[in-house]
Amino acid sequence: MGSKRKGGIPADRTRAIETARGLMGAGRLAEAEEILRRGIPSPSKDAEALRLRGWIAERNNQPAEMKSLAEKSLRIESHPEGHLILAQYHLRNDESDDALTAAKTALEVDPTHRPTRMMLSAILLERGRVDEAAEVIVPLQTERPTEDGEARRLGYTEANILSRRGDHQAAIDHLESTALADTSMHGERKASLALKAKILDEFGRHEEAFAVAETFNAMERIPFDAHRFNREIDGIIGQYDRETLDRFPIGFQSDLPVFVTGMPRSGTSLIDRIIDAHPLAGGVGEFTGIEQFAARLQAATDPRRPVPECFGSMQSPQWKAEGERYVQRLRRLMPDAERVVNKSLMNANLLGLIARLLPGSRVIHVLRDPRDVAISCMMGEFRPSAMPWTTRLDWIASVWDASRRLMDHWKKVLDLPILEVRYEKLVTDPATEFPRIIDFLGLPWDDACLDFHATGRPLRTLSQDQVCRPLYTSSIGRHAHYATSIADVEWPILEP
Repeated sequence: MGSKRKGGIPADRTRAIETARGLMGAGRLAEAEEILRRGIPSPSKDAEALRLRGWIAERNNQPAEMKSLAEKSLRIESHPEGHLILAQYHLRNDESDDALTAAKTALEVDPTHRPTRMMLSAILLERGRVDEAAEVIVPLQTERPTEDGEARRLGYTEANILSRRGDHQAAIDHLESTALADTSMHGERKASLALKAKILDEFGRHEEAFAVAETFNAMERIPFDAHRFNREIDGIIGQYDRETLDRFPIGFQSDLPVFVTGMPRSGTSLIDRIIDAHPLAGGVGEFTGIEQFAARLQAATDPRRPVPECFGSMQSPQWKAEGERYVQRLRRLMPDAERVVNKSLMNANLLGLIARLLPGSRVIHVLRDPRDVAISCMMGEFRPSAMPWTTRLDWIASVWDASRRLMDHWKKVLDLPILEVRYEKLVTDPATEFPRIIDFLGLPWDDACLDFHATGRPLRTLSQDQVCRPLYTSSIGRHAHYATSIADVEWPILEP
């Protein structure tokens, strides 16, 4: 045992690094961070310590911090782990091109670095480049795994590749014998079960698929109060009536912003992709600029005072400046675009603010059969902390109904143009629906939109598989395969 300083901090640098790694493995991130800050001589100049702190920041959902720490470490030492942290940062921000570049750089720095090959393979799979993904991990398959857990992660990747190639039974068998053979790693097991459910679904073994989906959704299920959620939606509807909205400050006029809204798995990523394929348009994914403005507005608001006085320091000049800042950020991201799509999941809740902050905006609302949405959500691997309602069918049904009720309200009280798109019609009649979307944006039609799967930017989304291949209709009526599983839920009615 190495000696320790006061407060339990190891006196020796090597011992401090080892202790921090052990604490990270045990999930004791705050303690590990403290060790790396106080137990390392010149911690700001120690590349290894900076990299470890970068991974801690990643697990603590601190993307700006993880990027800063990775860049600091790379200025000291070009190490594959530093580039991998940057790759992970870019993945979090839907910057697939940059993530791929960072992972390739990591491999150039050290072609023998096994975690780099794992991440690079995963990124290539996300982009639909299955053969390249398989080639990258060949060296890992010919050598014995060098660290705990690598065999599980490698097995997961191999099963994913087999599934992408259509060998479903082999994929399931491989997953069972590798990634799912060890039950000790909760997070990895959940991801492997989610992959198994997806494979079983594609294989046509629907009852088994749903049973597996129920299992992994129950693993991290967070209590969700559907009645409270509906009251919150009622609160938004009550707060943003037309008379009140007319008293809100006005922001910045621009026809650049386009906001896509709809339930997860309803087709929002497909809409984003279609528009992004247009030479005069682009998409920024789930861009959080409006959420940031809403947070600042809430901090400044005094609920005891009437609109607009209640907004305190955030009066008309500030709204104009905030709106202009948002547009400038879009232009920096998409300098040549005349329309830029934001498909943040919070768009629906914030449309009242959007209508006043960016009065020149356009909105596209995507609707899909709630039963198909529910099955897709259950089969997906959402973060329960962000969307706890995605783990149970009845919760999904309730949220779908409340969300539609909110959109019905916005259509009545907002001056923004809102285009409603039905997912089912979108995929069965693209010759009508695609031009209708582009015309709504005020852009000339371009045939590149029909090749959205090949011409748009790479996306990192649960819908990655779907939007990276030509249009298909097999997801319509998907719920029919799960009729028994969904029978006890009271589903909202969506008219054809």
